[in-house]
Amino acid sequence: MKKRFIVLGIYEVHNASACLMIDGNIVAASHEERFSKIKNDVGMPIKAAKFCLNFANIKPEEVDEVAISNKSFNKNGIANVLLKRPAIYKIEDWNFENNFYWKKKLFEKSKVDDHYFYIMSGEQKVKKLNHYYDTSKINFKDSDKKIEHDFNILRKKAIEEYLGIDKKKVKFVEHYLCHHYHAYYSSPYRGNDVVVAHLEGDGGRYNNAVSIPTKKGLKILSGSKTADIGRLYQWMTLLLGMRPYHDEYKVMGLAPYATKGEIQKSLKHFNNIFKITNNLLNITYKKRPRDLYYTFKEKLEGHRFDGIAGALQETLNSISIQWMKGIKKRTGRNVLCYGGGVAMNVKTNGIISDLKEFKNIFVPLSPSDESNAIGACYYSTEKRFIKDNKNILGIKPLSSPYLGPDINVTGLDKYLPEIKNYRGNFKIYNNISNKFLSKEIYEGKIIGRAVGRAEFGQRALGNRSIIANPNFPGITEKINNSIKYRDFWMPFCPTVLDKFQSKVILNKKNLSCKYMTNSFSLNDKYKLLARGASHPGDNTVRPQILKEKDNKSYYQLINSFNKISKIPLVINTSLNMHREPMATDLSDVISILKRSQLDGMVINNHFIKIFKK
Repeated sequence: MKKRFIVLGIYEVHNASACLMIDGNIVAASHEERFSKIKNDVGMPIKAAKFCLNFANIKPEEVDEVAISNKSFNKNGIANVLLKRPAIYKIEDWNFENNFYWKKKLFEKSKVDDHYFYIMSGEQKVKKLNHYYDTSKINFKDSDKKIEHDFNILRKKAIEEYLGIDKKKVKFVEHYLCHHYHAYYSSPYRGNDVVVAHLEGDGGRYNNAVSIPTKKGLKILSGSKTADIGRLYQWMTLLLGMRPYHDEYKVMGLAPYATKGEIQKSLKHFNNIFKITNNLLNITYKKRPRDLYYTFKEKLEGHRFDGIAGALQETLNSISIQWMKGIKKRTGRNVLCYGGGVAMNVKTNGIISDLKEFKNIFVPLSPSDESNAIGACYYSTEKRFIKDNKNILGIKPLSSPYLGPDINVTGLDKYLPEIKNYRGNFKIYNNISNKFLSKEIYEGKIIGRAVGRAEFGQRALGNRSIIANPNFPGITEKINNSIKYRDFWMPFCPTVLDKFQSKVILNKKNLSCKYMTNSFSLNDKYKLLARGASHPGDNTVRPQILKEKDNKSYYQLINSFNKISKIPLVINTSLNMHREPMATDLSDVISILKRSQLDGMVINNHFIKIFKK
């Protein structure tokens, strides 16, 4: 029997995740938050990893390699993980850390530790948190080199202790490389026309790099550690009173409301910070500010919140255009695979997509750090293929985003009294038809949909979604008041049937957008018809362009809705309560139905319809 190469990919920091790949094919992937129920959970993703192994019926001893993103962490990196800082810090915590650590260190030149662990009461907090590391072995008074070494030992030990996989099989992969490998190998593009780029806040060796595919694998051409536009975006999120690692997308959503005057007022304080370097391939500082928070807090005092957001977005757009043009000029390649946390910014992606320099741009599924588990798998598999003299073109592109747990309706009956108690009268329809559901949606009902395997990533793609009629009067307010409670300026997004996309959006290059990773302007007709699924500030959308082969049942539901409404799209927003992870299993789905004002819930081929009290 032919030996398979099985690799488990692991990512531990914000939105920790796990992925299982067999012979170059991804078979399962999920996030720790989906099991722990802590939004953006941090730490060794043991529950997500166990799901991946169990789903594929892989025994621990069958795993050939565990590829963990991040070669190592410095003291602040370790503190970041142990405190679950990106997941559980409140705005007050960020402000406290800034005032009592960073401000003293950077501005007051006070004598403080070379880390913020003790200032943030780390020892007391860590005892209450579960991240599967034996923290009794960590001493923050040790040297940087020793603590990095010791923490890597704990990372390996956690894999062996909780997953039963020999720690000798653990390998650490550079963080930034994981972004490149996900962006390239997840894509359908191969060959000499392709160039790969990434941009993020902190990527280990590089937070911004460019690579090209070769017969011997991806080759890094150049990188920079000082492309801090992502970090600037993070700290401006805090300055605007929102949570870093959680609310950057809200700043992006706020930007289109700003007037040109307010943008220009704030923009002068962001101009001339960054420049293009390394023979046009990288971003670095032109004039480095003293820090990325207090410097701007002082300069932007009295500026409008939307003006700041607009200026920040314009800064990102401008440097990205310069960078991308430089990449094309330097490499001559016209197919771009683009990843990293900054690639979550669909507004900038849309502007990059319009550049004449590239005929195709591919932004992978959830390109932020959670997908580094996927990138780590691709990295290890490429190296194994090369070692075994196998053609690396045999490594398959990502075929589906639906990589998580399957929904199981077994046990639904036990929840019925709870639904009755919380929501009143309801009726269960079995073997529900698309015609029935599409009529409900057309009439303004807001429907949850939990069908099949959950999607991987931060954006709902139909299997754990809330769907609604984009043309129903007051629909966005109804969704917000019934479940989402989103900030008033934030838009919802659509799923658009692929055969109608040219009528709905301006997509001159016919770019793929399977994963909601790009933005487009609406055609005039749909500025009204799709108003509930577009940004009211600029009439743009972040669509999931859906092909029938990618999700047949979801496609057929939207197609049925189109036959009634003559609108080939629906509002699609994630199936979760505000500040909670996306729903995964039956208990999550029922909990949302109980606590929200949804009009109904599809669970596989069952439909629970709620009747108003």
